Amino acid sequence: MNSNQPTNTPKTEQTESKEKTFVSPEQLERLNKQNSDASADGQKPASSHALFDDIDSDEYTENDASEKETETPTQTSDAEEPQRKRVLWPFITAGCVLFVILSYLLVAYIPTGPIANLRNVYIQTAMSTADHQWLATWLFSDEVIARAWTDPTIKPPDAPEDSEFLETAGTDTKIPETTAPITEVSTDITESTLEEVTEPVQPSEPDILGLNELKVGDIDYAGNKVIVADKEEGLFISEFVLTSHLLAPLKYRGYAMLIDDPSRVFVGSTPKPNVLGYRIGEMMDHYGDVIAGINASGFADQNDSGTGGDIIGACFSEGKFWGQYTNTMASVVLTKENKLVVGWLNDWSKYTNIRDGMQFGPVLVDKGKNLIDEASGGGWGYHPRAAVGQREDGAIIMIVIDGRVDPYPLGCTLWEMADMMVKYGAVTAGGCDGGSSVVLGYGDDILNCNSSANPDYGRKIPNAFLVRSKKSEKN
Repeated sequence: MNSNQPTNTPKTEQTESKEKTFVSPEQLERLNKQNSDASADGQKPASSHALFDDIDSDEYTENDASEKETETPTQTSDAEEPQRKRVLWPFITAGCVLFVILSYLLVAYIPTGPIANLRNVYIQTAMSTADHQWLATWLFSDEVIARAWTDPTIKPPDAPEDSEFLETAGTDTKIPETTAPITEVSTDITESTLEEVTEPVQPSEPDILGLNELKVGDIDYAGNKVIVADKEEGLFISEFVLTSHLLAPLKYRGYAMLIDDPSRVFVGSTPKPNVLGYRIGEMMDHYGDVIAGINASGFADQNDSGTGGDIIGACFSEGKFWGQYTNTMASVVLTKENKLVVGWLNDWSKYTNIRDGMQFGPVLVDKGKNLIDEASGGGWGYHPRAAVGQREDGAIIMIVIDGRVDPYPLGCTLWEMADMMVKYGAVTAGGCDGGSSVVLGYGDDILNCNSSANPDYGRKIPNAFLVRSKKSEKN
């Protein structure tokens, strides 16, 4: 074989790589500069192949060129980003402030619609509390609050006053104007000196409620589920869960108690007036012959620390008076003829046939009509509530509404309470104290889920509407 004959040597990967390598203009310029320097020094010019000796470090491909072109704008964008943020921040801040201002104006001054309803309910709920009115006054002007909330101490222009069922003696026997302990009241107050102008409501017939055929779990005539059917005592209790008429789909829960004989219903008081209230169970035990009851009057309760003894308004219990009459509250009284009278009564001293009573309100139902404005709910917001009413046949209705507890945190409006009273046939009804004082006791149990710190017992309260057992010697 001729050794001088050319051989076909396979191309190595390095050779293929060098043949495919793209030489950049910068590399050519560098090579030319090296040749110029070499010529000037009398040296041999460098071969273009020398360029590939360090190809690993100086390789410059078309892909590299493309990547470099795409990297340049990115580097420029990163450099400009902080500057762009500094320019935009003032506009973003101003936009947020403008949004908050416009939102506030919308919420505060829109006259009607869902937003207005929510605003009004919020204001009413805050303003009708004793210690949390600041939740409304910090956010809204007096003008906005005045449009949403009706001060309960202001007598409504169409509020019921004196009743045909109340008798006067022609002369005033003054009830003390200052808070005083329970004392015996003049016989002019407790014994009528005039002829009876109304027929007394007689004790109950066998089934005055029309419920004797019902048992626990059945539905009563108002559409609610019976949970207590005490036929022996002429007492039924039903439970209901309804959707709020202003804040649907939120719901509230309540309990309605029907008592067939109004002569068994009376106002019981703590034995320590002006000092200490009793829980509903303690008060029932104190009287001994009581089977059920709900809270009645309000009491001084600064920062939720009240002990129930410092009653607000007047209380008349079994011929004994305590508290102080006020013309800023409605009255809820029972006559000797066992009629429930609710209204903005004048000074109780002129009436001779009041046997039991308390002050709170407002008047919910009069002559069978719901007196509360449906659109506003009554102006007192959403709270746990209690109320007492009477049917035409004399049967007593007591209703309590849960609230501020899971899963029913709202309570109800005054309109919703009055509406339920009408469904049960009330011809008259009035409100009792609400909030965490609301409690319904039956036997040894607390039936409602009250929002006090001791829900198994309820709060200490100054008085209560109580129901005597039919077995009591006082009936």
